[in-house]
Amino acid sequence: MDRDGKRRAKMACFLTAGLVLAATGAALSMPVDHQNQVDHRSGPVAVKYRGDVVITHKQVGAVAPGGRPSSLRCDWAASMSVARHAVAASGTRLVRSMNSEPVISGTRPGWCVASHGAIKKEVATKSADMQQHLVKLAQEDEQMLRAELDRIHGPQRAG
Repeated sequence: MDRDGKRRAKMACFLTAGLVLAATGAALSMPVDHQNQVDHRSGPVAVKYRGDVVITHKQVGAVAPGGRPSSLRCDWAASMSVARHAVAASGTRLVRSMNSEPVISGTRPGWCVASHGAIKKEVATKSADMQQHLVKLAQEDEQMLRAELDRIHGPQRAG
């Protein structure tokens, strides 16, 4: 095998390894919390939301032979995996898990593996956006929580 053939084989090996690693999702050690109280006819309900930021990476493009520009880039997105823990006045506990759509996303040139640290730093600088997104999810979940409480506590009694 000539020198160019070895180089192509090596690149193919790196590309395959990169593609295997690229489509992975990793939780960022940046939990986002939100607490709320929901008023219900059965009494006040203390609600806590815990959002874990999950970053997914997708390797796109290809390494070009020498002298040509590479189209290799890493597309990434940060979403949230949210756990809701609610405790009603009656002691009833209601737990729900939700996954959000991507909150922020971006692209970086080159291999995803080489960009993980920079992507994590960029996501960490957007913690206010993540907090806002969690509050929005909590507001959207309030109707579901009320429906769950209504099912548990039966129909409303007329006075």
